Amino acid sequence: MQAKEVLYKMRLITGIFFLLIAFAGNAQIPGEYSESGSDVFSRLEQVSSDKGIITIEQSARMRALVNTHISMNKRAGGVEGFRVQLYSGVGNKARQEALEVKGKVLSEHPQENIFVEYSAPFWRVRVGSFRHKHEALPLLSRLKKNFPACYVVKVSDIPLRSFK
Repeated sequence: MQAKEVLYKMRLITGIFFLLIAFAGNAQIPGEYSESGSDVFSRLEQVSSDKGIITIEQSARMRALVNTHISMNKRAGGVEGFRVQLYSGVGNKARQEALEVKGKVLSEHPQENIFVEYSAPFWRVRVGSFRHKHEALPLLSRLKKNFPACYVVKVSDIPLRSFK
């Protein structure tokens, strides 16, 4: 009886391990895999002459749950991250002021990604794309020289491809 339990636990751990690999390679990058009718389990179980064979024994409900999770991540379009906000303004001149701030940043820091965003009624200028707040702090300290009121903000829809 114990041998069966050990075998069951080993299969379960192996299955979870491969699911984590699949999520890391598929669920976080929206739109990377567009094979129609193919789910993560089918791709893992494909047999190639130069690769090993993977067999996943999983219930249909678990497969459906994993595929639902993957499709939800693809629709989200991005992940949470951080940017440095330099400007936020409202009114008739806000758009022009935001573009002036962008120009000033481009002249001082041409290598940085600058985002001018409009979310009614606010115009915002944000710089950089970082997964963690501590990664944005060096940029914040460089930008504080010209923009003393700038600060780090959390953004919920940063595409994975924009991270350095």
